[in-house]
Amino acid sequence: MLANVRIYDVVLWIHVSAVVAAFGALFAYPIFLAVNAKAPLAERANFHHLQIAFSKRVTGPAIGVVLLAGIYLATDAHLWSETWVVVPFVLLLVIAGLGVSVLRRGEEGLIEACVEGDEAGYAATLAALRSWVYVTIALIIITIFFMTAKPFA
Repeated sequence: MLANVRIYDVVLWIHVSAVVAAFGALFAYPIFLAVNAKAPLAERANFHHLQIAFSKRVTGPAIGVVLLAGIYLATDAHLWSETWVVVPFVLLLVIAGLGVSVLRRGEEGLIEACVEGDEAGYAATLAALRSWVYVTIALIIITIFFMTAKPFA
């Protein structure tokens, strides 16, 4: 049975596993953020430090694996002309860009508001961050749709 497993199949498994590792936790962020916002302001920063550490140590490297494995898969199967490959590739770059810019700045802003004891600033930053989290989740869902349904193929 293992003799039937091709390198392509192993790389596909790595690609899908990396997607789960990179983005799985983001789907829980709206709940995490809502629960964390109910804690005393001084205690909220720990969660946001965790978000940043997770992003740096798990999400970022996993996105790199998603990208490299995806490039291998598209190249090996000669799929670069397919819309269902190109659109997710572009969306992955947009999602990664949002993560290291807008989402990271939002998380850092929440920490800053906690340290300063600025409840109003925290609420405003949280509202903006929550909106960007939803945008990012929507982009991930669109990407998954393209990769699985293969529209325009």
